[in-house]
Amino acid sequence: SEELHSIRHISKAQKIHSGEKIHQCTQCDKKFNEKKSLVTHKLVHTRERPHSCNSCEKAFSQINSLQSHILSHTGEKPYKCTLCGKSFTQNGDLQVHNKVHTGEKSNKCNQCDYACSDPSSLRKHMKTHNGIKSNKCSQCDFASSQAGDLKLHLKTHSGEKPNKCNQCDF
Repeated sequence: SEELHSIRHISKAQKIHSGEKIHQCTQCDKKFNEKKSLVTHKLVHTRERPHSCNSCEKAFSQINSLQSHILSHTGEKPYKCTLCGKSFTQNGDLQVHNKVHTGEKSNKCNQCDYACSDPSSLRKHMKTHNGIKSNKCSQCDFASSQAGDLKLHLKTHSGEKPNKCNQCDF
């Protein structure tokens, strides 16, 4: 009946708004308040990526990730900082950027005093503690935990001087 449907709808809405998470993943401890969120989450475990980019070979488990990725091809940056005007393709990147203005550094290293506003910067930093230097130079014995360090190092072999003085040959 229509009344029963209405009661179920209200009950579902109450669970969503209460934050109650009744749908639990069987492969990890994550819980969700909506079944469709659980179904989407399960793709993380199967590594299934059903949403493919038409411009390149990247594929994504979630449609919203594909939609954000597509902006990297169009150059569109719809999320703009109201304080400095810097633009971003993803809202999450803007939220992280906003912490630059507030000085918030909520991502803290548990092995040293390093702190940053960006979780990806902390993940990158943590590689300095594990001793693994997976970015190896193919021309000498140089190795680094950071890909950017290797990229900079490779310029020493090519003779390229990215920080050349514009007033002399140094």
